[in-house]
Amino acid sequence: MGSRFRRARARAAAESGFSLVELLIAMFILLLVVTSLTAVLVGASHAQLDADTRFQAQLTDRTGLDKIRREIHCATAVTDTNGNSLTAGTAYTAITVTLPGACPTASGGVTTYSTWCTSASTLTTGDYALYRVTSTALPRPTCGTAGKVKWDDYLQTSTPFCLPSSGVACSGVLKPTSSLPLLHVTLPVNLTGPAAVSGSYNLVDDIALRNGARS
Repeated sequence: MGSRFRRARARAAAESGFSLVELLIAMFILLLVVTSLTAVLVGASHAQLDADTRFQAQLTDRTGLDKIRREIHCATAVTDTNGNSLTAGTAYTAITVTLPGACPTASGGVTTYSTWCTSASTLTTGDYALYRVTSTALPRPTCGTAGKVKWDDYLQTSTPFCLPSSGVACSGVLKPTSSLPLLHVTLPVNLTGPAAVSGSYNLVDDIALRNGARS
C-alpha cells in the first residue's frame, strides 16, 4: 500500500505544467496569428467595398449616358443654357435639351427644358458630378437652379459635352459629311481622384441629334 502511494505521488510530481516563459511565448505566437488574420480580413473587406463602389459608379455612369441619349434622340433642339446653338469643337459644362410634350421624359406632357450640367463633386475634391435639372418655362435651368438631381459622380472632366463638325473635331472625332449633327459625350470616372494613373473607367458616345438637319 505504501509503495503504491509513493509511486502515485512520484508520477504526479513528474507531471509538470507550463512555465511562465513558455506561456508568454505561446501567447505571443497566438497574438501574431490573430493579428495576421485580422489584417487579411480587413484588407479583404476594404477590397470588397472598393469593388462595390466602383461598380456603382460605373453603373450610374452608364445609366446617366443612357438617359442623355434617350433625351437627345427625342429633342427638338440641343443648345447651351442660354438657348444659343452649340459651337463646333467647343467643350461645354452644360447643355439644354428641349423636349416636346410627347417625349417620355417631358414633364406633364408639355415642352420641357432638360439641362445636363457638371458641378464640383461633394464626394472627392477635384472631381465633378453630373446633374440633371428641368423646367417647363423659360429661362432654361442651369446647375444653379433648385431641384437638380445628381446622376453621376467621380467624373474627371467638367466639360463632357462637345459638338463636332465635319471640319472641327471633338477628342479626335469628326462628324461624317452629310450626316445628322452629333453630340460627343465623354464621361471618365475614377474613384481615386484626378491625379490617379490607374482605375479609370471612360464611357464615350456620339449621339445623333435625330431632329437636326443633315449637313
